[in-house]
Amino acid sequence: MPDDRFTNEPLDVSTLPQLADEAFTGVHPRYLRVRLVGRSIFGVLVLTGAAVLAVAVKDGVVATVVMSIAILYVAALMALAVAEVRRLGYQLREHDLSLRSGVIQHRVASLPYSRVQHINIGRGPLERLFGLASLAVSSAGPNIGIPGLTEAEAQRIKVFITERADVQEDDQPPTNAGLLDELAPSPPPPVTPRQAPPATPEQALPYPSPPSSSSPPGHQPPGSLPPHLDG
Repeated sequence: MPDDRFTNEPLDVSTLPQLADEAFTGVHPRYLRVRLVGRSIFGVLVLTGAAVLAVAVKDGVVATVVMSIAILYVAALMALAVAEVRRLGYQLREHDLSLRSGVIQHRVASLPYSRVQHINIGRGPLERLFGLASLAVSSAGPNIGIPGLTEAEAQRIKVFITERADVQEDDQPPTNAGLLDELAPSPPPPVTPRQAPPATPEQALPYPSPPSSSSPPGHQPPGSLPPHLDG
């Protein structure tokens, strides 16, 4: 007879499964170009604003300080983008999906397939330019987004997670037509036109017609009184 008693024994952490760094798959190398181009556009705007401010100040020392800070800031953004792309990685396991990210603060987020609700593939202008795509996995709790994938990789991962999670893909029409039919109001019953009641014998009798000029003398129309009783 099996023992069904409740137990709550401590577990050895060293025996638990681990997310090894070498098991993570890095994003495509072209994604670094996407990030650098985006940061470059932002850097041009920052340098332009700093130059306008330096000209408006009309002080050589202050202008030099402003431009130096702007250049260092843009350079730091570019270096941080390189480090972030090298840190990015994802890992597919039998029951969950994990994403590794963060440079200053390292983060590893895991999402069980059983919690997945929606999966979507997005391609921005720069991603389309470099032939890349991003995979967004939504759940009832935290969401996971994997950028820097080729379109073929994103499609394969989407199909794999969809099969494991048994969820509906966003690019398919909803399958709740039956529920909508139940909630839709039923059409009103057809209106039968009311028929007039049959005419009574009194209603069917015609009104007495006035005497015609061709009637013989002394002829009285039906329903009229004799002359000696009239009046």
